[in-house]
Amino acid sequence: MLSGTDGSCGTDDALILTRRLAMRHASAGDRVAIVALAANPRVAAILASAPGDGGGTGCARLAVALREDGMVVGEASWGAVGGRAGAVEIAVWIGEAHWGGGYTTEAAQALVDHVFSDEGTQSVWSTSRASSLRSRRVIEKCGFQYRGTGMVRGPSRAGAVPVERFVLERRTWQSLKAWGAIIQPRGNGHAPRDNAA
Repeated sequence: MLSGTDGSCGTDDALILTRRLAMRHASAGDRVAIVALAANPRVAAILASAPGDGGGTGCARLAVALREDGMVVGEASWGAVGGRAGAVEIAVWIGEAHWGGGYTTEAAQALVDHVFSDEGTQSVWSTSRASSLRSRRVIEKCGFQYRGTGMVRGPSRAGAVPVERFVLERRTWQSLKAWGAIIQPRGNGHAPRDNAA
């Protein structure tokens, strides 16, 4: 499933579809749109390093586009976590014009399902900038559990930035899928709660 296992960032040939989104191999035009979206200072302020940039091996990057008209609204990426067998890190971000519509959660849930479709994947990790409450909410809604803090090399010239790390184990993901759980973050901590009856 992972491309570019030499440490470079390749792309996955898969097309991941959700109700409203298509995550696809990025064309040259898609890459231009992704760079423009990421150049927005409000978006740049929430980005941590991409999977594969921090010592993981291999990664895949896809454009996130609206199914309705094909407009690129963000990027999804994943890569193996160095030193952890069966561990994959994911990242999803959406441009500011589309914040608040649930696209990030929709894309992240589909990406988690895609990554776990590889039987060798035992855990999925996600990293959020410590200052990004929006990112943390999405991660918790997807069922991830808080695992600690650290520092990562930020995008471009940002230098090292403080981050929070989260993990979703295969067993937890399978349980959430079986229960059809709806995960909502708690207002006062990192642990998600289950709102399903």
